[in-house]
Amino acid sequence: MDSDDADLIGRIYTASLVPEKWVAVIDSLSNRLRGRGGSLFTLSDGELSWDAPAAIRAIMEDYVAGGWDKKNPRLAGLLARAHPGFLQDSDVAEGDYERLPIVTEFLRPRDIFHTAATVIKGAHEDLAVFSVDRGQASGNFTPGDLGWLDGIRPHLARAVALTSRLKMRQAATATAALAMVGIPAAILRRNHTVLSANALFEDLAGTVFIASAFGRLALTDVRANRSLKQALADNRQASSTVRSIPIGNGAGIVGVLHAIPACYHARDILGEGGTLLVLAQPKDSSVIDPEWLHWLYDLSPTEADVATRLARGVTVEGIAAARGTSIASVRTHVKSLLRKTGLTRQSDFIRSVTSLAAIAPAMLSRQAG
Repeated sequence: MDSDDADLIGRIYTASLVPEKWVAVIDSLSNRLRGRGGSLFTLSDGELSWDAPAAIRAIMEDYVAGGWDKKNPRLAGLLARAHPGFLQDSDVAEGDYERLPIVTEFLRPRDIFHTAATVIKGAHEDLAVFSVDRGQASGNFTPGDLGWLDGIRPHLARAVALTSRLKMRQAATATAALAMVGIPAAILRRNHTVLSANALFEDLAGTVFIASAFGRLALTDVRANRSLKQALADNRQASSTVRSIPIGNGAGIVGVLHAIPACYHARDILGEGGTLLVLAQPKDSSVIDPEWLHWLYDLSPTEADVATRLARGVTVEGIAAARGTSIASVRTHVKSLLRKTGLTRQSDFIRSVTSLAAIAPAMLSRQAG
């Protein structure tokens, strides 16, 4: 192993911890083989994402925008072969390779004549596809080129596996930390399957929630379950906010499930589109910071103030008097904050807000995610 290989391997394992470094890895692979670029496509929780060096990024953007990622027989052939190494696209695509639309309409006009790629399978059916492209002047990949790539491939595979395990460990650590302060919690992936749940959450099986198909969960409270499904669907949107879902049984409200979408640094643990579920019990005489309510539920400053006063037990009439405004105006703010939190009754909102006092403040700060 020469010093360049050792440096590349170091870059690969660094990328497993810092995903932004994968671009440098792809660049190094390409430069070593006289390529003109390369790419990394990942399929995780049913979501496709990609990365590429700056020199070829515009081409990859055209590739995705044109829908070629969805009509690429090269990838289908690569998956079908299930070869534990790098293969040339011309060796895996069915039919006359030179006549394929993706070749004649997309690759050749952009001087991409040869591609070597490999598929690496991760946990939970995740896939990573690494590829290196060459222009016409560089010629085909030689057996020696593919042999060198195959020597690097085990490090790529370990890095992909390490990334997956690290995310699972981070998720387990996050839910375990909440268990230490008595809070049932679970983390859901973007596809709504359970990534991690602490023992307190698992103890609620059969009473608060039940196992559902494909590794998902459902709430025993039918009305609350509909709200949870909607919250998880909304969390796929960039503008999603926390949803608080009162959960009841025959005796009334037993707790409030807070569905907290991944944002800021929390994406590193929850994943893009992931959700943290926290079950909290309402607390009497709790003091809630209006700023928490402002960003958690996207309330206006006035709505957050009204919500805080409601949580402290102040009546609508009392809030109007304290703020020097009309009762009708306060009721308008109450209707707005109910709409934003997805609740229909003022009593449910008060239970929801007061339950936030059971959650550590660090969980509810922007910096913490």
